[in-house]
Amino acid sequence: MKIRFVKAYTHFEVGDVIDETEVGSSFAKGLINLGIAEEMPEEKPAKAEKGAKE
Repeated sequence: MKIRFVKAYTHFEVGDVIDETEVGSSFAKGLINLGIAEEMPEEKPAKAEKGAKE
């Protein structure tokens, strides 16, 4: 899970994106619960256009 900061926190600025493994999953969930960060949606692979050859 990746989180994005919506408020400045220690050495993280607004808009910074980090992986939860950098800070620990429980700490990341705490930041989300406090409103300091938000969970980013999982990235999905792009769909191939119709007629495109793979």
